[in-house]
Amino acid sequence: MEKRNAFTLVELLVVIAIIGVLIALLLPAVQQAREAARRMSCTNNIKQLVLALHNYESSFKVFPTGRVGCDGACSPTNGPGTSGFVLLLPQLEQQNLYDQFAPYGPGSAYPANLSTTVLSQRPDAFVCPSSIMPETVNLSGKDWATSSYAFCSGHYGPDQGIGSKVKWENSGMFIYRDSKKIADATDGLTNVFVIGEVVDGDDQRGRNRWATAGRLEDSLRSTRNPVNTYPGLGETTSPYGIPLNAAFASRHPGGANFGFGDGSVSFIAETINLTVYRNLGRRDSGVPKSY
Repeated sequence: MEKRNAFTLVELLVVIAIIGVLIALLLPAVQQAREAARRMSCTNNIKQLVLALHNYESSFKVFPTGRVGCDGACSPTNGPGTSGFVLLLPQLEQQNLYDQFAPYGPGSAYPANLSTTVLSQRPDAFVCPSSIMPETVNLSGKDWATSSYAFCSGHYGPDQGIGSKVKWENSGMFIYRDSKKIADATDGLTNVFVIGEVVDGDDQRGRNRWATAGRLEDSLRSTRNPVNTYPGLGETTSPYGIPLNAAFASRHPGGANFGFGDGSVSFIAETINLTVYRNLGRRDSGVPKSY
């Protein structure tokens, strides 16, 4: 009888176990590689947005305002809630979309008066690949597109409630009504945040609709709370019964990406000194910044 070689059941089980161990070791590395790629793509998005800011500044000699209109004690009151991201659309090769937002002149249309067809559009540059937020959030019967990014309005946040300090008197480069110039960044553009990441733009505790802007949420955030303080946590204020923290946060482990006024993008760790972090949100802190 011919003798045939074969695996025993024990040997087969050992081989299967070894393969299982190798896969278990490989999966984290694959996940890390994928996250590194997503973070790089997010970095490129912010880089593109900051370059658009500088193209805008080259044309108009100022950066776009964080929010076109004003409200409350700000004069003139009850202006459009249009965000600065709308003003950037032509610099992002989105002229056609921009034209739909401004039928009565640049930035003058109230976003809430526009149709869902316009409000639900979501340019790729506004979305981090690591984001898990829905593409839109429904408010008053309209679908508004969410965004992974917001302007830095300064270091004032929930500690100031919803008063002027978080609207037209905040300390960053993007506030209500008033456009800032390069010269306004007396700390130097290399030391001032202009754009950072946001999570859960559909969450009422921190909505982030890119077409409109409002203190502590839509398109405007502050450095009052630490990096990666998620909606509803940290220091909050509840003007309408909903806790708002105005925080920047991401789905990247350990920190979030931020764009600086000089065009650079850096990953800011959760462990950054809070005083330094808050000062990075200010255009004119007057103190050295090292992070």
